[in-house]
Amino acid sequence: MSEISLGIIGGGQLGSMLSISARKLNIKTIIYSDDKDAPAQNFCNEFIFASYDDKDKINDFVQKVDIITYEFENIPYETLSEMNKLKTVSPKPSVNRLIQHRLAEKDFINKLNIRTTQYISIEKKSQINALQNFLPGLLKTTTLGYDGKGQYLINSIEDVKNLNVDFSKGYILEKIVKL
Repeated sequence: MSEISLGIIGGGQLGSMLSISARKLNIKTIIYSDDKDAPAQNFCNEFIFASYDDKDKINDFVQKVDIITYEFENIPYETLSEMNKLKTVSPKPSVNRLIQHRLAEKDFINKLNIRTTQYISIEKKSQINALQNFLPGLLKTTTLGYDGKGQYLINSIEDVKNLNVDFSKGYILEKIVKL
């Protein structure tokens, strides 16, 4: 039986764990990351460092793998879509496009009757003052945030006064749920 090559886009913790697990199943892993210090390079069979819009490196990567996956959502949709024309990308690039935008993601999930915490789109700081029922809450960027990046805890209206946030980027305010 020939060896399977799994292409993983992104070289963080999940890429590391995917590589470790794949090795146990005799699956070769090739990591493609725009981070030259990506930790997953220590666990994969091959590591390709390049930007996510480097067409030559992307083609090289795609030719070396049988199937492609990604380990985080902040990969350009266009990159995944181009790769998917040549090899299967799973989950589909359209899934990645959806999960890249927190508001679109929550709207989609709620339309499936899967309830999330209360949330609302925020376009300017003054909107938060009228939303005390959402506090305590987390103000999050709608895009490019992860693992605490682009997230601001707001316990009370007093915290809003000290917020130094560029609201041109788009935000979502989520009510904190006590578990």
